[in-house]
Amino acid sequence: MESPDNLQSRWDRVVILRGWAHVYYAFDVGLAIHLDEADRRATSRKGRAQVQSRKRPTKYFEFVPAPVRLARTCAEFEAAPGSKTLNTVDALLFDFGAISVHFKIPIEGNFLNAVHLSAALYDHPGLRGHARDVVEQLVREIGPAVSKPRIADHVEDYNIFQVEEFLPEIPVARLLSEYPGALSGLLRADANPLSQEEVQDVVSHRISYGQTDLTLVDWNCALIFDTDADDIRAVLEFTNVALLEFSYLDGQMDAALDEFYEYFAKTRTGLSRARFRSFLPELKKISQFQIDSAILFEGVTNALKLFGDVFLARLYRLSAKRLGLADWDASINRKLRTVESIYEKISDMESTRRMEILEWIIIALIAVSIGISFIPGTMH
Repeated sequence: MESPDNLQSRWDRVVILRGWAHVYYAFDVGLAIHLDEADRRATSRKGRAQVQSRKRPTKYFEFVPAPVRLARTCAEFEAAPGSKTLNTVDALLFDFGAISVHFKIPIEGNFLNAVHLSAALYDHPGLRGHARDVVEQLVREIGPAVSKPRIADHVEDYNIFQVEEFLPEIPVARLLSEYPGALSGLLRADANPLSQEEVQDVVSHRISYGQTDLTLVDWNCALIFDTDADDIRAVLEFTNVALLEFSYLDGQMDAALDEFYEYFAKTRTGLSRARFRSFLPELKKISQFQIDSAILFEGVTNALKLFGDVFLARLYRLSAKRLGLADWDASINRKLRTVESIYEKISDMESTRRMEILEWIIIALIAVSIGISFIPGTMH
């Protein structure tokens, strides 16, 4: 592997003739979005998002149900010196309550400029706020189409750099062997030279369909060398949305578990008045939370269908691994089981409470009947 200085000097002579920086922000805006109603209410240019590859025979690649894609005009935003977003923005509405906002920034010139742009886009507060403004306006526009509307504070962002043409032309085979340092710098949003271990970690997570395309996937950014990559970007965008929903649901479950444990603690207060009060409202709240969580979890995990497209299935597994979806999945399932356990224990205690009350009622009735028998004139 060549030294970073040599790599940088060689990349100074490589020019991007045509390319794009695709910037995605995913928001959770409510329990669910009724897509037909949102489609009817939206005033911007719209359609249902399904992607068909022009390069590969795709048997089955679709979202179920198909998200609503909206395109609207907005003010340009200078994300970095000399790099502005287009005056249009796309928004993808998913039925499980998520909206993904997509900005495009044209890139050209020295490749190192793209590396600096990647560093500028990392956790960019201004562009994130611009995306939130778009989402807030959109939620107001579609109104009743959103169930239990509430735009969560948590946001997930993901950047995709797509290079369509270099000058001079560089074969894909040379990209990894001769320029791994610059590729890694862009993906890690760091213009400083990285260690060989970091570089190797970045370039080892890659996928190609043919001999002229290459996709490198990292946890916060991807780099695509291809002219037709709509389907690749769609899979990566969905993975970012899935990460948002999993992390959001995990946070909701942490807060709910703290609250539900307090319910459980109240049922163990001995002979105090709490022993005889009903916990049906708490049980109802827990069961509603279980239903809402299960619907969201299943909606996300079953939204993307990749049957028959081996390449995109491989890409999704790669991106899911880089974003740690399996860890979130395991955490959510573990907490769902904990919620179920708390529900069962409180339910058992509620049943015991009812039986105790019934026993006391029976004892009281027996005592009353015995007492009545000793009152003169009450026995026949």
